[in-house]
Amino acid sequence: VKKHAESLDSINYIYVVSRHHHLLGVFSMKELLRARPEQKAEDIMVREVHKVHPYTHQERAAYLALTYSIKAIPVVEKDGKFLGVVASDALLKVMHHEASEDLLRLAGVRHRESINDNVLTLSIFRSIRHRLPWLFFGLAGGLLAAGVISSFEVILRQNLVLAAFIPLIVYMSDAVGTQLEAFIIRDFALIGKLPIRSYISRHFAVVTAMACILSGSVWLGSYIFYGDMKVSAVIAFALFLATESSLVTGLFIPYGFRKLTLDPANASGPIATIMQDLFSVTIYLLIATWLL
Repeated sequence: VKKHAESLDSINYIYVVSRHHHLLGVFSMKELLRARPEQKAEDIMVREVHKVHPYTHQERAAYLALTYSIKAIPVVEKDGKFLGVVASDALLKVMHHEASEDLLRLAGVRHRESINDNVLTLSIFRSIRHRLPWLFFGLAGGLLAAGVISSFEVILRQNLVLAAFIPLIVYMSDAVGTQLEAFIIRDFALIGKLPIRSYISRHFAVVTAMACILSGSVWLGSYIFYGDMKVSAVIAFALFLATESSLVTGLFIPYGFRKLTLDPANASGPIATIMQDLFSVTIYLLIATWLL
């Protein structure tokens, strides 16, 4: 190590390989300095090594490094032949790149094939082209939502207080859906092959519990402020079902994109948001018509 220190990109770990260059284990510089002079490499090395393959996505390598607090990740062939190392500085660059990419996609700012948009260097025309299509989708959905609301004009005129709770119903279901999108997009990227049935079942249980708590809270709050049992029941029931419907936009839409071999991150942002808004408004006003 002393002899070659200046030419080494990283001296965090020393990798032990066989005569045929297969990875056998690893030990850190700290373990090397602690070892007795008579010990061999096999005495101090860790045999269970967290590693990746050449075709493994770079985000997976960064995830392993974070999960197991590793400063570098070895790269091996299928047969275990040691090829090289993804060093700590490369892992940091990957984390920064992937985090920026995911945030831009979630906001509907970034296309699948584009690089990160730098507002200071990108032309105004290209900036508009990257952002505007998603907003047109949202605009069309907003007009459709306005049409849905206007078709329930009679019930809203009879119970004007219902209109005051539309933003609350829409926001709460959107917020839950956004949480679900973030979870499934992250887990697709980092875990890869999800046990989708148990994954959705777990989220369903969590969302249902949250929906019960939220709807109970809004029922109590609306009844205290307005004193109308029927209206409070409508708001609470609608919030419960709207929150449950977020499972569709938050989980099933990204999963559908994944099955179509499309980037599931493109299912979030404006697309899922406007669909969830339509679901929420329609559910709310249908329940109001039914119960009132």
